Amino acid sequence: MFDSVLIYSFLVTIVLCQFAPTNETVVHHDGRLWDVVIETCDKDGAGTDAAAYLKIFYESGHDSETFHLDNPGRNDFEQGSRDHFKIFFKQSDIVNMGLFWWPGFSLSQSWCVNWVLLLNSDTEACFEGIFEKWILHYRDPPTYATRFHRLRYADCVRPGPSTAERRTYLRYDDIVRNSGGTADIKREDDD
Repeated sequence: MFDSVLIYSFLVTIVLCQFAPTNETVVHHDGRLWDVVIETCDKDGAGTDAAAYLKIFYESGHDSETFHLDNPGRNDFEQGSRDHFKIFFKQSDIVNMGLFWWPGFSLSQSWCVNWVLLLNSDTEACFEGIFEKWILHYRDPPTYATRFHRLRYADCVRPGPSTAERRTYLRYDDIVRNSGGTADIKREDDD
């Protein structure tokens, strides 16, 4: 009898603890569906059959998310092709992106990427990551975009030439901190 009362009170305590108030802060994300378009280089051996991943970095909380890129039933990332994915990002304050791949059971596992576009029609936001390089095997950090820009949404349908005017974002690694805690930014037109 005593054992059953003890078990019963233990279970009631567990249930009540689930509803007890906590000091946890709830972070609300704006979560939206984004279109991700990736152009694989048109070079010999540029396509891959390996598992490909996109890592998105956010400003809020220095957070990030990683997504496996795969369209079931389709051979993604063929040489010279453009692949389209619909992905739910939990935030929209994107500051950079990276790519990496994980080996599979095939011979074609190298991967070269020209560019990646992130488009959201709800907010008319568009980000362009220009890679123009071979993506490295899984590493943390991943292979970052050589240049990362925010474009006008209307210009996102087809990326302009690399000489087109773009807004530039600095990656954390690009910022040189001085003793005053501010960033020294060197501009090309200062030379």
